[in-house]
Amino acid sequence: METETIESDSNQKYERLPIQNHFIGWQCRVRQYAMRNGEGRPTSGMRPNVFMENGEEVSSALTLLLVPAQPLESIHQFRFMSQKTHDPQERYKKAMQLLSSTFYQHIEDFSGLMSGLFSNDSRIAKTLQKNERCVLEFDYQRQSFNIPCSIGEFSKDKQGYEFTYWHNLLFNPYLSPEVKVLGFEPDWSEASADPASI
Repeated sequence: METETIESDSNQKYERLPIQNHFIGWQCRVRQYAMRNGEGRPTSGMRPNVFMENGEEVSSALTLLLVPAQPLESIHQFRFMSQKTHDPQERYKKAMQLLSSTFYQHIEDFSGLMSGLFSNDSRIAKTLQKNERCVLEFDYQRQSFNIPCSIGEFSKDKQGYEFTYWHNLLFNPYLSPEVKVLGFEPDWSEASADPASI
């Protein structure tokens, strides 16, 4: 799937399915809790198992970000914090302040689009790009989701790439500028949850 399609589709206003709101609300709670109580360390609620549609496992714990539907303001904030200081502790502190306060408070700010950062020679990324589709399986704190997704690579000039790169740089000061960013666009009509949304 074209990356431009992933990014533009995620920004369109459309009728949201209940499972979409259920998942995004859960993701926001999981991520906010990790920022406030776990020093930002990714939990398994942010690291789904990844399968091909034929059931073949590609990754047992892939760290994904939840990308805002309108990420430009976040990109500017992340870039400013990264460039303001070379002190990794100061960067980390500022990132935690931002992400633990209001960042995840409004589920309407997110469509469900997720992104992952990979090295340019990542075998996992190559497999995902070749197949263009996968299934993400989340299972954390008595809640699970099975979410088929379309996959596309974000070019460096796309907001999905910039959001992912600058976010990761705040937590990893040694991040290479030569990385690959993939977008995961959920197919909500095929997704399932246990327990299901009420």
